[in-house]
Amino acid sequence: MSIVAVSDTLGSLGHEIGRRVAAATGYAVADREIIAGAAERFHEGVVELTHVTEERPTLWERLTDSQHRYMAYVEAVLLDLAARDDVVLLGRGAAVILRGLPHVLRVRIDAPEDARAARLQNEQGLTHEAALDAVHQSDRERGARLKFLYHVDWHDPMLYDLALNTDRLDAEQGARLVLALLADQRFRSTDEARRRLGDLNLIAQAKAALLADPLTRQHQIFVSCRDGAMTLSGSVRDEEARQAAERAVAAIPGVGPVANDIVSVHAARNLAGRI
Repeated sequence: MSIVAVSDTLGSLGHEIGRRVAAATGYAVADREIIAGAAERFHEGVVELTHVTEERPTLWERLTDSQHRYMAYVEAVLLDLAARDDVVLLGRGAAVILRGLPHVLRVRIDAPEDARAARLQNEQGLTHEAALDAVHQSDRERGARLKFLYHVDWHDPMLYDLALNTDRLDAEQGARLVLALLADQRFRSTDEARRRLGDLNLIAQAKAALLADPLTRQHQIFVSCRDGAMTLSGSVRDEEARQAAERAVAAIPGVGPVANDIVSVHAARNLAGRI
């Protein structure tokens, strides 16, 4: 059981390679499904959620919390899919979000700009100039988004286990290279890896649930998890918000006992006044 996380540039054949890998292994594959799942689950627009994973953040977005909230929703769906194992995740920051997990094969797929532009010309009937502009814009937008959200350079080879240049590779050849590495025992999931991913998944679900609830969204609440046992800390305005946070997290499937260490500022002030 394994996970493949693909990071690709426009016109690099990354999605085609990822889908061929999924077809050969019987793995599920997710790309737009991640956005659709987040939109349905958290009642947000597909356009807004697509924007947060693909486009450069505006100055206004850098000054507000909405983009981090949207990305928390996307991460919750992505990690939920990853926790099921045997899946190919295409883009959406999966290679960065899942870094550090030993059974995730992180693949970077790229090609020279001219080669990618030529593919767009053939596929979409664009002029060479228009295709090259599309490649440049996509690279700038997606690179800036990952830098803003995760403080990484998506071109950094240390983020990946395998990097493919598809200038002289077709999708079938690229998929064979991925499959050959995927067969290595190092990318097989273990009980420990599954437990670790399970806790990361529950933390992501909790963060998304707290951001989706108007009673807890504006408060600074921290979440930790070990073997399904959840601990909440931080501070909220009043006891209503404190209890709302515990209810939201306790309702998540798979969550065990919840230790609510959140401090109610209102209650703390009342206690200080009595002292």
